[in-house]
Amino acid sequence: MHVQSEAVSRPALVVGDLTLDQRTREVRRAGVEIKLSPTEFELLRLLMHHPGRVLSKARILNRVWAYDFGGQGNVVELYISYLRRKVDARRQPMIHTVRGVGYTIRPAG
Repeated sequence: MHVQSEAVSRPALVVGDLTLDQRTREVRRAGVEIKLSPTEFELLRLLMHHPGRVLSKARILNRVWAYDFGGQGNVVELYISYLRRKVDARRQPMIHTVRGVGYTIRPAG
């Protein structure tokens, strides 16, 4: 997973009421801790490094899973759905699909 080297420059990422601490690997939304798997954490970290920017499935695969896009986009969709269940559960959504392009995260509301 390639995103980890960015942890040194910015220990905490914040998008709206969502905070990701790259050193402790803690994620909180509105102060409530969210438990993530290592892959979910890396995916969320990648999205939070680029708030408001749409990231393609190919880029996400390359950065989080470190392999080229070859029809494996369904793994991205699967992990996005896992993140939505945890990050957006009973709250205004932050993780959005841009149909035919990719995924983005932005503050709720």
